Amino acid sequence: MTLFTATIIAPDSSHWGKWLDAAQSPNPERRRRAHTLHGRLLEQGRLPLLSWHHLEELLGVENDSTARTRIEFLQQLPFVAYLRLPNEKEGLLGSIVQVLAAEAIAAAEGCGDLIAVRNRARELLLTIGNGRQAIGEDIRVWEASRPNVQSRKGTANMIATFGPLRTFDEKLTIGELAKLPFNSPDQIRMQLDLSYARALREAILSTGGDTIGARKMADEFMTQVLARTPPPGATVREMLVLMLVDQGVDESEIRDESVLEDLNRLALFRSQLRVVASKTGRSFQELKKVSMDVLPSRVISEALKVHGQPRSLRPGSDHIDSHLAVLAAYCTVLYVDKRTAEDFRRARNKEPRLTGLIGDIAKAGDFEGLLA
Repeated sequence: MTLFTATIIAPDSSHWGKWLDAAQSPNPERRRRAHTLHGRLLEQGRLPLLSWHHLEELLGVENDSTARTRIEFLQQLPFVAYLRLPNEKEGLLGSIVQVLAAEAIAAAEGCGDLIAVRNRARELLLTIGNGRQAIGEDIRVWEASRPNVQSRKGTANMIATFGPLRTFDEKLTIGELAKLPFNSPDQIRMQLDLSYARALREAILSTGGDTIGARKMADEFMTQVLARTPPPGATVREMLVLMLVDQGVDESEIRDESVLEDLNRLALFRSQLRVVASKTGRSFQELKKVSMDVLPSRVISEALKVHGQPRSLRPGSDHIDSHLAVLAAYCTVLYVDKRTAEDFRRARNKEPRLTGLIGDIAKAGDFEGLLA
């Protein structure tokens, strides 16, 4: 059943975790408050939203027993809102992938502005059901997936840490970059050494001084960089074209007057469209006609990136928080931590397109803060 009138609230992963863990608390009063919270929310017409990103963090704990009791509690919820595209199987929780797919479908159908795309995507995405409909009947599925979920933490850490790193000055045009001399083998080795030093420095800052973990991350990052190194003799322009085309940019779109920053933005968007194409019922070539400027998830993400606070400490949870942030367009209240709340405050002051697009942004110290 699609939701139209319920007050949808999206707790932060920490609120879900505190709520579910409190249900097993040795403190009888805290346990009682946890078990009665859902009923009290419903009395206020508030329905909590659960996404794959919430579940990913709930399952990522080290203790198997804690993960199991969390899943069991979720399965017992009589009503919950969740993300799922039409025709997707029961028990599959939606993520940023489903959000982008729904928005791409809406834009491809002819919705031409942010609000129209948001409204149509909401119709496609938001569903209510009980906990078993949301995450499935068989708890063994989630127990088996826990090692994979835990391994994904490393990927999130890598993205959060090295996302700001840039190889070229993105403010330059392709024509300006093409005039740069291509380095000799010795210069390339020197540049790689400098890149490794930068990566290691960023990793140390991002991990709060964990030199062992930072070195491991930097080593993995450089392995990926070397895997994308162009063949010997390639020019700077050939290297840029190779990188951009690989991400879905047409070679005809890479013109001398094109600014690299704009092309990298387009390349990221195209690579994301390629991921979701199979979920839209449309080909990637069709989706390439979709403008990123009418997709709420893109506008929200970029507004927070451009106007949010600079951060030296960038844990992997920041990457997940960036996915949860786009839910601001699909719920009445989005609960976030202090840093993300400040990012939203700054973005709202600077980005007029967020007006009318996103709901309220709220903070809560504990799970009972989800009550009106």
